[in-house]
Amino acid sequence: MKLKSIHWAAASILLGAVLAEPAAADDNKFYLKLGSSTLVPMEGATIAAGGSIVPGGTISLANHTTLGLEAGYHLTPNWSVGLAAGVPPTIDIYGAGSLAGLGKLGTITYGPAALTAQYTFTNFGRIQPYVGAGPLYMFVFSNKGGAVENLKVDPAWGAVVHAGVDVDLTDHWGVYVDVKKSFLRTAASGTLGAGGPPILADVKLDPWVFGTGLKYRF
Repeated sequence: MKLKSIHWAAASILLGAVLAEPAAADDNKFYLKLGSSTLVPMEGATIAAGGSIVPGGTISLANHTTLGLEAGYHLTPNWSVGLAAGVPPTIDIYGAGSLAGLGKLGTITYGPAALTAQYTFTNFGRIQPYVGAGPLYMFVFSNKGGAVENLKVDPAWGAVVHAGVDVDLTDHWGVYVDVKKSFLRTAASGTLGAGGPPILADVKLDPWVFGTGLKYRF
């Protein structure tokens, strides 16, 4: 019975520490987030070969995970700005629909970066939900052809909205969970095989990004 009382007391102390207001959070205006980011593309494409639309032709991209980083600044206890990016992943692009028989169309290495304004709800103590939105830019670092030779995927602008929860474990360290929805369109070009017809594509990526990791305020 005494042991149970000790366990309940310890749990109460831990819960109180999590829910209590951080003592000096307002003094730590800068923050860094580092963790895992999993991208789930909601891909699609309109593809033309030799100037004619390929009926039912589209693309397929696999989910992929990379190291995510965000640096930001708290303008007020509620408002902040953050710049999020990640280690550029390399992904394969496959034909889908009526183009599934072509297999791998090519490979790109790319890196999206988003600048967002965020609003944090501070009335839950150390548990702080937030929402945000802002512009997104996709850098393309390399293209490598497959069934589509001379592949070129263009850099592009887009937009992102996101929501998440920060949990402050101390005045400096915490953890986070974040979900982003990106709206991103780009264009791609190349030739179908050696000396084949030119390929032009309007590409929709629109990935979901699921992130979790550590946060440090300073």
